[in-house]
Amino acid sequence: MSERVPIGLAIASVYILWGSTFVAIRYLAQLLHPALISGLRYVIASAIAMAYLLLRRRSIRLSGREWSQVTLLGLVMFTTNTTLVNYGSKALSAGLTALLISSIPIFIAVLEAALPGGTSMNKMGWAGTFTGFAGLALLMSRSLHGQSLTSANALACAALIIAAIAWAVGSVLSKRMKMKASPLVSSTWQMLIAGSTSMLIGVMCGGLRTSHWTRGAWLATLYLAVFGSLAGYTSYTYLLRNVRLSTVATYAYVNPIVAVLLGWGLLHETLHGSEWVGMAIVLASVAVVIASRPRLANSTADQPNVLKLLAIKP
Repeated sequence: MSERVPIGLAIASVYILWGSTFVAIRYLAQLLHPALISGLRYVIASAIAMAYLLLRRRSIRLSGREWSQVTLLGLVMFTTNTTLVNYGSKALSAGLTALLISSIPIFIAVLEAALPGGTSMNKMGWAGTFTGFAGLALLMSRSLHGQSLTSANALACAALIIAAIAWAVGSVLSKRMKMKASPLVSSTWQMLIAGSTSMLIGVMCGGLRTSHWTRGAWLATLYLAVFGSLAGYTSYTYLLRNVRLSTVATYAYVNPIVAVLLGWGLLHETLHGSEWVGMAIVLASVAVVIASRPRLANSTADQPNVLKLLAIKP
C-alpha cells in the first residue's frame, strides 16, 4: 500500500476526531473532576490497546531507556496537557478552547528553532502558518466578544496556554526520541502511566465525591477513550515518525473548525458570520502548509501500518 494512504488516513483521524473531542470535554467538564476525565479516558484506552496487543501476542516490553521516555511523554502530553484542557473547558466554550490550544504550532516552531538540529518550514509553509493564525485571531475575537474576563475565564485561558506549551514540548521530545517499540505499544504505556497518575490526582483532590456519574458522562468518557485517545493519539504518534513536525502541527488549524461547528450543532454555542470567514481562511492556510511538500522521515518502511494500529479487534 502506498505510504500516502495510511498517512492521509492518520491526518484525517487527527483532524476530525480530535476536533470532536473538544465538544465531549466541554460536556464532561460540567460533570466530572478535570483529572478524573483524563484518568478514566486513558485507563480505558490503554486497557483496550493492551488487550489487543496481548491477544495478538505482540511484545509489550520496553527497554530501560524507553520506560523513562514513555513516562516523561505520558506525564507531559497526557496528565499535564489534558487535565489543564479539561479545567479550561469548564469555563470556556468548546470552540474557544480549541482556538487557544491551536497556539501549539507557534510553540513548536519556537522550540524547534531554538534546539540544535531543529527544523524550520520553508517560506510557503511560514506564509500558510501566519495566514492561519490571522484566521484564528478573527475567530477568537468574535468568540470573546461579549464575554467578561472574569477570574475564572482568565485562569481557564492561562491553563489552556500552559496545556498548549506542554503538548508542544512533548511533540518535540517525541520526534527526537529513538524507540524500537511500535507507536501503539509506546502510546499504550504512556496512556496507562498518565491515566493512573491522573486518577490518583483526581481521587486525592476529592473528585470522586464532587463528580456527577451520569449515563452521558460514561458515554462521553468512552468516546474520548476510544476515538480521542486510542485512535487519535496513535495516528498522531505515527505521523510524528513519518512526516515533518510542521505538517503534523496543521491539525491545530482544523480542530477549532470542527469544535466550533459541533459546538454550534450539539451544544448550541453561537456561530456568527465572521467566524465562517475566519474558518475559511484557516482551511485555505492548511492547504498552503500541506502544499509546501514537507519531506518524509528518512525511513518509514519499518513503521507499523496505521490501518493495523486502528483495527482494535479481539
